[in-house]
Amino acid sequence: MAVNEATSLFAPRPGKLHTIGRVIEILKSDFPDLSPSKIRFLEEQGLVNPLRTDAGYRKYSEAHVDRVKLILELQRDKFLPLKVIRSYLDDLDSGKQPSLPTGTRRPSVNRQFSKLELIAESGINETLLAEAQANALIGVDPFEYSDIEIARSLMQLQRFGISARHLRGIKTAADRDLGLIQGVVASVKKQRDPAAKSRAAAYAAEIEAQFANIRSELIRSVIDKID
Repeated sequence: MAVNEATSLFAPRPGKLHTIGRVIEILKSDFPDLSPSKIRFLEEQGLVNPLRTDAGYRKYSEAHVDRVKLILELQRDKFLPLKVIRSYLDDLDSGKQPSLPTGTRRPSVNRQFSKLELIAESGINETLLAEAQANALIGVDPFEYSDIEIARSLMQLQRFGISARHLRGIKTAADRDLGLIQGVVASVKKQRDPAAKSRAAAYAAEIEAQFANIRSELIRSVIDKID
């Protein structure tokens, strides 16, 4: 069986080659929602390059399995988007010893994401996604970056027994805040001034920041009293 050479994250070592199904079996205990489409998506994004047989079938070495596991862990535990993970892996592949970034830049608000991309970027499972959509916390395909951020938070809140249905009050409060913001900026946007649109956006961002600060301080004032 002939295979092409592929770059791996770790030093090459002899061992059995695995099918994509076997890779899922190996990682299933840590990542029960892992699917063939998820692994193929990682390949499309340039994060994993499996070997290929003459017939074109994908084959994964032990190094590939370790690489997939690392990617999934960085998503789940560090909340890193694939673009950041790819850069980190590229540095590792080139022999560098990079530090994991602690923060990432928010993508353009005009970018939209498919369901597969949402799941790949956030690690959310189908059940939790459906529950979040039923409670109006996450929209429908195509998704926005805010949907990815919400999905990531929902995944972490599961650790504390908090599900999407518990967050209906947050959604109601957010809608109320949005109504207040829209009421303020509506009159600004109507002004016949070339800078009106930019000024309205700045006002909206400032009001949102102050709302967020009030919410944070109200919660923190109670948390600080916890012994």
